[in-house]
Amino acid sequence: MIRTWEWTLVGSSHETADTADMRPALCLGPERLRGKGDKGDKGDKGDAGAMGSAGPPGPQGLAGAPGKDGRDGASPPLPFRVVRSEADGGISKPAMCGTDEVMVSATCIVKAGDAAQAARTMGNNGASCDAKPGQSDPPQAVILCTKQ
Repeated sequence: MIRTWEWTLVGSSHETADTADMRPALCLGPERLRGKGDKGDKGDKGDAGAMGSAGPPGPQGLAGAPGKDGRDGASPPLPFRVVRSEADGGISKPAMCGTDEVMVSATCIVKAGDAAQAARTMGNNGASCDAKPGQSDPPQAVILCTKQ
């Protein structure tokens, strides 16, 4: 709500320009001069300001607790080991896990355009892929091994 005020100056012949300019302010009364009374409508919200600069880096963190069994900086062993079969003179040797490992997954990788095939497992710790007649490169067996 915007209020508009009309001022009628009741002037006398002895008023100067300074006193005539002050009269509208004096007619408002003391409550208007102290900032009390009805407030007008709020304006539209302005645009967001520019992004501020980055703050300084934080302090260095505390040292971590010692590792398992008191070792610091020692990574635990990986849960799986990948083993690939080898080709020896066009004949594929099977991929085998170590004696203290067990095979958890086996697959055959063939060249692009060749038919996919399943790996032939050899107990709990190895697998091989058989070459089909006419294949120039035998497929490669890939197995995942983990500690028993």
